[in-house]
Amino acid sequence: MKRIISLILTAALLLSVFVVSAGAEGSGKSITVAIPSDPSFTVDAIGDSNGLTINLVREGLTRQGQGGVLSPNGVAESYEHNEDYTQWTFHLRDAAYQDGTPVTADDFVFAIAAQLDGTVEVSYPDFLYEIKNARGVVRGTASVEELGVRAINDKTVVFETEYPVTYFPQLITHPMHFGYSRANAEQVGYANIGLEPEYFISNGPYYIDEWVHDDKLVFKKNANYWNAENIAIDEITVLIIPDESTRVNLFLNGELDLVDFDASRLSAITAAGFEAQTFNNGRTTYLSANLEHDVVKNQKIRQALSSAIDRELLVAGVVKNGSTPADGFVPVGLAGDDTRSFREIVGPTLSYSYDEAKAKALFEEGLAEEGIQASDINLVLLTSNATENATVSAAIQQIWEETFGITVTVDVLESASYRTKRTNYEYDFVFNSWGADWNDATNFLSGYEQTEDHNPAAYYSEAFNEAYLRGVYNTDVVARVSDLGEAEAILLEDAAIIPLYYTSQYYATSSRLTGTERRAVIPYEDFYFADVK
Repeated sequence: MKRIISLILTAALLLSVFVVSAGAEGSGKSITVAIPSDPSFTVDAIGDSNGLTINLVREGLTRQGQGGVLSPNGVAESYEHNEDYTQWTFHLRDAAYQDGTPVTADDFVFAIAAQLDGTVEVSYPDFLYEIKNARGVVRGTASVEELGVRAINDKTVVFETEYPVTYFPQLITHPMHFGYSRANAEQVGYANIGLEPEYFISNGPYYIDEWVHDDKLVFKKNANYWNAENIAIDEITVLIIPDESTRVNLFLNGELDLVDFDASRLSAITAAGFEAQTFNNGRTTYLSANLEHDVVKNQKIRQALSSAIDRELLVAGVVKNGSTPADGFVPVGLAGDDTRSFREIVGPTLSYSYDEAKAKALFEEGLAEEGIQASDINLVLLTSNATENATVSAAIQQIWEETFGITVTVDVLESASYRTKRTNYEYDFVFNSWGADWNDATNFLSGYEQTEDHNPAAYYSEAFNEAYLRGVYNTDVVARVSDLGEAEAILLEDAAIIPLYYTSQYYATSSRLTGTERRAVIPYEDFYFADVK
């Protein structure tokens, strides 16, 4: 009799899985939002547009929660570390993909190895370099079998790291550390993963029901998701709309439930009766110097150019979206210890903030060292054609020309051409913005820890490397942050970059949408806790 009952229950379960795969009926709650470009669902998909969409369909061992802390949700039910934080063990809960197949520890081993051994194309392999031998696998000096991630059994995955990584649970909220089904990858072909809905399998709260490229995506609730009963919204439509004014108009017409916008559209939003809200989106806007070009290689000239910029006036008179003047590189809001942020512990590290007299004195010293006149200088400032970027770059052009009597050319390009020139160092300075991929200062500082064989146009400093690595290896959380703050101060004393402001973002939501999480770490907008009235 027990066997008969068991067979009946099994049949019922299989039927429910079939119904779910076809799209089960739910409460009927739905929302519509928009992103500026077609997203990607490849194994290493990253970027602003991808942050929202990947968070809907993929889940890692840990997940960002509410109020800037980790959520108890995630594929890992629990985890622990060894004494020096070089080994982390994660215990998986009973989780499944949209077709009902189980999520296993091997999925994480497979996906991470595939990004390092050339199986799939990866944009930023260094995001995985905390894992032992990851750098060696990329460079061919270590085999993938030596990679520091292994499955003990179906429910236990162990990571070994190159050095103490006290922030590892925060680090692995980034999608490059997520797992993916080896069986599905082999079935659809590694190169096809994520190109179409049929080439992708979800283990997140939603699955891709429809995707019309460069037009829209429809995500439906994944009833095989382990926490499906606590996901309130059944369907999310994501429109692909590059133009911000179009997105704002659709929101004002009631066709979108959430919209981000810049300061120029503030009056239209508030006049329509909506509350304009802001959130710290964990980004720093800054200028990067080409350290091989002409006068830019002179440290005093770079320091002078930084000191000439009135950041208070820049954010109040030009940016006008709640952004705040930068007094360092690591933005406000990123974690320090359990109770304080990095900036609260470290304090300001930008010595070359606004001081016009100091700027002019440094500039004259730099000119004398180079044996040139101000009239000899023509700087090229590269920027993208995004409204804020072009406007702020024009303001900096005016400041530098009026303060020093030099010529500044602003090279404004559409995004693809801008990225090409930036990659090839075809500039004197480039307008940049970096946002937090994980909640730790290393996400901002690690890119400046270079070896002696670095590109001469980039930054190299033994003093920076020493302070940065001291912080990386320090397991005392507060002392570690102080070491990283010292590294940041060295970077800014060298003026390899010129921080401008910590960015904020205006947004508004429809009256029926509640519980949307906006944060300083990817995903910047999160509907995991959202509901509609």
